[in-house]
Amino acid sequence: MSAANPKKQMAEAYVQKHRIPELFENMTAALIHTQPENAKKFMIKYLETLKQFRDEKGDYPSMFTDANITAVFGMLDVTSKGFISMEQYRSALKTLGIKKYNARPDGCEKDQISLSTFLTEADTAPLTSIMTSQPFSKAPSDF
Repeated sequence: MSAANPKKQMAEAYVQKHRIPELFENMTAALIHTQPENAKKFMIKYLETLKQFRDEKGDYPSMFTDANITAVFGMLDVTSKGFISMEQYRSALKTLGIKKYNARPDGCEKDQISLSTFLTEADTAPLTSIMTSQPFSKAPSDF
């Protein structure tokens, strides 16, 4: 067995240090949920917005609006019962980029998370920033 390739190790270290996978994962999720007419323009705006907030040391924008979060809930509540399971709740929040969330939201005892609870939890949970360690806040209207 040969020693690991130093150039490959350096490249992997660089990608991890600058959190490139998270950047693309979150940007791809935003593209899928937003489905803008011009994907390239959206990605440019996405990166410019992150840079602007990073430079100003302000709160970072969330990539999702309440309408996006409601749409995610609707995709999971395929039978229109008005609730999703805890497993769906956890999976959806992770898909939205939310790493730390309320593990015991209202309705968890019955394994029935309502849209209202899902919106509240998604809106209040800190999104992990992909450019610094600061949490995100609400989405700007033009994003």
